[in-house]
Amino acid sequence: MTKNSELVTTTCGRELDLSASELVLERSNSLFSYNILKLTSGEYVIAEKFFANPFNNRYILLNDDQIEQLKNL
Repeated sequence: MTKNSELVTTTCGRELDLSASELVLERSNSLFSYNILKLTSGEYVIAEKFFANPFNNRYILLNDDQIEQLKNL
Protein backbone atom coordinates (compact mmCIF):
# COMPACT_ATOMS: atom_id res chain seq x y z
CA MET A 1 0.00 0.00 0.00
CA THR A 2 1.13 3.51 -0.77
CA LYS A 3 1.47 5.81 2.23
CA ASN A 4 0.32 9.11 0.76
CA SER A 5 -1.82 11.39 2.91
CA GLU A 6 -2.52 14.00 0.26
CA LEU A 7 -5.91 14.56 -1.27
CA VAL A 8 -5.79 15.00 -5.03
CA THR A 9 -8.22 16.25 -7.64
CA THR A 10 -8.46 14.26 -10.85
CA THR A 11 -8.68 15.76 -14.33
CA CYS A 12 -12.44 15.00 -14.24
CA GLY A 13 -12.84 17.00 -11.01
CA ARG A 14 -13.22 14.18 -8.46
CA GLU A 15 -11.36 14.58 -5.18
CA LEU A 16 -9.64 11.37 -4.07
CA ASP A 17 -7.60 10.29 -1.08
CA LEU A 18 -4.64 8.19 -2.17
CA SER A 19 -3.68 7.17 1.38
CA ALA A 20 -4.93 3.58 0.97
CA SER A 21 -4.06 3.11 -2.69
CA GLU A 22 -2.08 0.17 -4.02
CA LEU A 23 0.81 0.84 -6.39
CA VAL A 24 0.25 -1.26 -9.53
CA LEU A 25 2.89 0.17 -11.88
CA GLU A 26 5.72 2.65 -11.38
CA ARG A 27 7.80 4.28 -14.09
CA SER A 28 10.05 7.31 -13.75
CA ASN A 29 12.91 9.18 -15.32
CA SER A 30 14.73 12.40 -14.45
CA LEU A 31 11.76 14.56 -15.57
CA PHE A 32 8.66 12.88 -14.21
CA SER A 33 7.14 9.79 -12.65
CA TYR A 34 4.19 7.87 -14.00
CA ASN A 35 2.34 5.59 -11.58
CA ILE A 36 -0.86 3.57 -11.78
CA LEU A 37 -2.61 3.24 -8.44
CA LYS A 38 -5.56 1.05 -7.50
CA LEU A 39 -7.98 2.62 -5.03
CA THR A 40 -9.89 0.68 -2.36
CA SER A 41 -13.04 1.33 -4.46
CA GLY A 42 -11.53 -0.78 -7.26
CA GLU A 43 -10.95 2.24 -9.48
CA TYR A 44 -7.57 3.05 -11.00
CA VAL A 45 -5.76 6.39 -11.19
CA ILE A 46 -2.77 7.41 -13.28
CA ALA A 47 -0.58 9.81 -11.29
CA GLU A 48 1.80 11.91 -13.39
CA LYS A 49 4.21 13.89 -11.23
CA PHE A 50 6.59 16.39 -12.80
CA PHE A 51 9.71 17.02 -10.76
CA ALA A 52 10.54 20.44 -12.26
CA ASN A 53 7.04 21.88 -11.88
CA PRO A 54 4.67 20.17 -9.42
CA PHE A 55 1.86 22.49 -10.55
CA ASN A 56 1.69 20.36 -13.72
CA ASN A 57 1.00 17.14 -11.79
CA ARG A 58 -2.05 15.28 -13.11
CA TYR A 59 -4.25 12.57 -11.67
CA ILE A 60 -6.36 10.76 -14.25
CA LEU A 61 -9.22 8.50 -13.15
CA LEU A 62 -9.58 5.55 -15.51
CA ASN A 63 -12.93 4.16 -16.58
CA ASP A 64 -13.60 0.44 -17.08
CA ASP A 65 -12.95 0.53 -20.86
CA GLN A 66 -9.57 2.19 -20.35
CA ILE A 67 -8.60 -0.39 -17.72
CA GLU A 68 -9.44 -3.22 -20.11
CA GLN A 69 -7.31 -1.59 -22.81
CA LEU A 70 -4.37 -1.33 -20.41
CA LYS A 71 -4.66 -5.03 -19.58
CA ASN A 72 -4.16 -5.84 -23.26
CA LEU A 73 -0.95 -3.80 -23.70
